[in-house]
Amino acid sequence: MNSLSKIFNSINTELPRFDSMDQGIDHIMQYLWRFSEDLHEHEFYLNKRWKEVRDDVNFQESVLHVFKPDGQYLRILEGDIHTGSWENSIGGFVIKFAGKHELYDKVFLNENFFILKKHGDQAVTRGQKKYFFIASERMARRREWVDLLDIMYEIYKGNTNYMLIVVIFFVIVAIIIFFSLI
Repeated sequence: MNSLSKIFNSINTELPRFDSMDQGIDHIMQYLWRFSEDLHEHEFYLNKRWKEVRDDVNFQESVLHVFKPDGQYLRILEGDIHTGSWENSIGGFVIKFAGKHELYDKVFLNENFFILKKHGDQAVTRGQKKYFFIASERMARRREWVDLLDIMYEIYKGNTNYMLIVVIFFVIVAIIIFFSLI
């Protein structure tokens, strides 16, 4: 799909419904990835309370994740704090917790959403979820994963609608300049 087609389709396109969160993230990331921040931009994820998001109906716990500037990682399960560490190295995001060291690749990051993918193909080789999806506690409060994906898709639509307005503006300016030279 070319860029103009994506821009014009963003105006009226509704996000389809998905059977799983992984499927939904796969779909929206083909549009949204370019609006992501980089992991070296620490201000987007340090000292924030990130709430874990899953599509498992049996997952009812409140799990918060906090990344401190000194490399400390806090995992807060129903108010009980457990510590570990994190680092941004070897081309990814490493979380060291409960005797495990796990390498994640960044999928998406902004001020409200942080999506990581464990390196490798977890869904195929281990039958695990493909993504580690956390959202700012404020954003995730009383929302399901479907609602959060809708909000993320609105980011794409808002940015592409803005791009459409800019393109139209430049076309109008070019037409005015062309006709003023004639």
